[in-house]
This record gives sequence, C-alpha cells and structure tokens, in this order.
Amino acid sequence: MGSVSKADGVADVSHFAAEVVARLVGRDGEAAPSLRQEIVEALMQAVRSADPQAFDLLRPELRRARITSTTLADHYIPEVARMLGREWTADCVSFAEVTMGTARLQAILREIGQTWFADGGGQVDGPTLLVILPDGEHHTLGAMVLAGRLRRSGVSVALRIGQTPPEIAAFMQGRKFDGALISAGSYDRLETCRKLVKTLKDATNGSMRVALGGAILDEGGEKVSGTGADVVTNDIETALAGLGLIASAGVGGETV
Repeated sequence: MGSVSKADGVADVSHFAAEVVARLVGRDGEAAPSLRQEIVEALMQAVRSADPQAFDLLRPELRRARITSTTLADHYIPEVARMLGREWTADCVSFAEVTMGTARLQAILREIGQTWFADGGGQVDGPTLLVILPDGEHHTLGAMVLAGRLRRSGVSVALRIGQTPPEIAAFMQGRKFDGALISAGSYDRLETCRKLVKTLKDATNGSMRVALGGAILDEGGEKVSGTGADVVTNDIETALAGLGLIASAGVGGETV
C-alpha cells in the first residue's frame, strides 16, 4: 500500500488529530454528544471522495441534523480522524488516502473556524496562550481542533507548528503570552521539548509557565519530568489551571 512502511504509518496516524483531541480536549468534564453514525459515515465519505466539493454537498444534511460547527469540529472531525487511523492500521485505506482525508478535515476546520476568536466570547482582554507542536510532529489536525476550542472559550491562541527552538525564539521577540503549551507525540521529541522549554524560559527571563502534554505522556510521565515544564498533563483544564489561565465555559456554535 504505497512506499510508506506500516510501522512508520502507524506512528504517523496514531498520534495525529483524534489522539491529541481525545487527550487534551475530551477530558475537560464536558459530556460528549451522542454522534449520529450516518453523519460520521457521510463525512468520512466526503473527505475520502475524489470530488473536492463533496463536503459542500453534505452541508444541507448537517443543517437538517442541527449539527453546529462547534460539534462538527470538537466531535465529528475527531471521530472521522479516528476512523481513518483505524482503517489504515487494518489495511483498508492507503497512506495517500489518509493524508488526503486529513488534509480535507483540516480544510474544513479552517473554513468553519474563521470567525473563532477569543473576543468572540466576550473576553476582549482574555488570556493569551502559545501552543507549539515541535518540529517533526504530525498531529496538526488535533492542534487545530484544540486551538479552535480554546478560542471559543475566550483564550487568544497563537499556534506554531513545526518550528525549531531558534524560530520560536525569534517569534517571541516583541510578543507577550500568559503561558505556553507544548504538545508532543512521542518520546523521540523529548530533547526538542527540553530545548523549547528552555527557549521559552530564556525569552521571558523565566517568567513564562509552560505545560507539556500529548501522546508523549503515554510512555510514562516520569520520563518527561526533566524537561523543565511547569505542568505535565493531558487534561486541558489542569493545564490551563497550572498555567494560571482562566477559560470561560464552552460555548455552543452556529450551524455549518
């Protein structure tokens, strides 16, 4: 099934999108809605379709089902990402199909999240958070879902994907954040995380608090204790509390 090995493919797929969402978004105490399986399957078909307009054809069905953009972003898109990962590991889809499907999901997220800003929830002067995916990570879809949810909760988010510590240092110049969250997918990124934490601390004279989470913690939280992060957790509420940030209650959403 293509030139990508199964071992590499599993590593890529198992840490993207749904895994990060499940850990960083799905444990905040909010009950997940009961998903309509026919909508999940229709969205899966749309993102796998050769027709780039397939999602537009699905919009009327989403409206009839009263599925808001928030519900689509926080629950249906992660579930479809999970399905893509499961089908890849079961040899039901190719790596190219997984890549295309993920890209389509990201495009949908960008479109429906264009109006999601922190001040949209009434918190014009709310907290600011720097969310970082280290260089080499693949779970960008999950980070986009997380950023959207935080913005709707009143947190202003700057999302930096795949940047090296020197690039983060340059980005920090002239900017001020109330905290930072680093999401890493595997223990292989441990040294990079350590360098990122040091970069953030150095750039703020040690004042910035940093949280570290992601699938890297599945290999044992004690392994990441030496990164210098102030908070090590996969619970977003715990992370925000540890960073000293206060997010408002989750908001609803407009229909897609």
